[in-house]
Amino acid sequence: MRTGVILVSAVAGDIGASVVRSLVGTGYTIIGCDIKPYSPVSDIVDKYYVVPSASERESYIDAIKDIIKEQNVNFFLPISEPEIELVNAKRYEFEELDTRLLLNNKRILDIFLDKLKTALYLNSIGIRIPKTVLLKEYEGGLDFPLIVKSRRSYGSRSIWKVENPNDLVYLKNKDTGSFIVQQYIGSAEEEFTTGVFSDGRNVSSITFRRILGVDGTTLEVLLSNEEYLNGIAESIAKATDLVGYINIQSRRVGDIFLPFEINPRISGTILFRKKFGFDDVIWWIDVLSGGTYIYKPLYKSGRAMRYYSELFFDMVKISE
Repeated sequence: MRTGVILVSAVAGDIGASVVRSLVGTGYTIIGCDIKPYSPVSDIVDKYYVVPSASERESYIDAIKDIIKEQNVNFFLPISEPEIELVNAKRYEFEELDTRLLLNNKRILDIFLDKLKTALYLNSIGIRIPKTVLLKEYEGGLDFPLIVKSRRSYGSRSIWKVENPNDLVYLKNKDTGSFIVQQYIGSAEEEFTTGVFSDGRNVSSITFRRILGVDGTTLEVLLSNEEYLNGIAESIAKATDLVGYINIQSRRVGDIFLPFEINPRISGTILFRKKFGFDDVIWWIDVLSGGTYIYKPLYKSGRAMRYYSELFFDMVKISE
């Protein structure tokens, strides 16, 4: 049984809540925090804190540091991209507290939090990608539909499928230089998500074909053993000196797969991965603690689905 205290942020959201659920029964004391006073895992965490938004930079950092000191936190896992960017800029403050961060190296974050840099980098190491350019520099040449999105959009926000020239002109007029245009590839029925973990020496990956909800959340996955994607995962992990976890999103185009985005953070399919034997958060903690990890796939095939449920808080019944 493992021991220690881990702080997980953004636990009112689907990823943070899933991380908490993945840690239950592991032996760790789980501390959760969020900007919201209620969370779907409020009854699971050992202690819950309400903290400022990461947009309030100093207040957020001060609140996290106070929690770390009060609870003697050994590990801190920031979940959302704004939190990751801020904690990355303040790494030294956490090193002073002797708290280990489940955070990718600065180079990985610099590249993969920026979708244009991601495309340029993957192209530079020989990985085929959809054609991607700054929208303000785009002069045509790609067939409609096109994808337009912010270089630093999070989740499925600020992403548009552009069907015609009029819509493209509309977005160009809104662009302040932060939008990119990307070649539309494949189909939604052939979209894949690949989880990648490395301890700096060994690289492991797991791939699911996925079905998305209207908000971009993965609703259903089908285990998919794709050697092509395993090769891409290993190439990226080794080229970036990965020690931790990243997520590659791709679509099948003919006999190959083209990555169109990489998330340098824990992704929303964490509980799916864990069930199939891919326990990346636990592995990350083990590696940070000086240990090793072993990936033994548990299933050769399988399907998983996510359902919504209802939670109730502060219910006061009317007296009869």
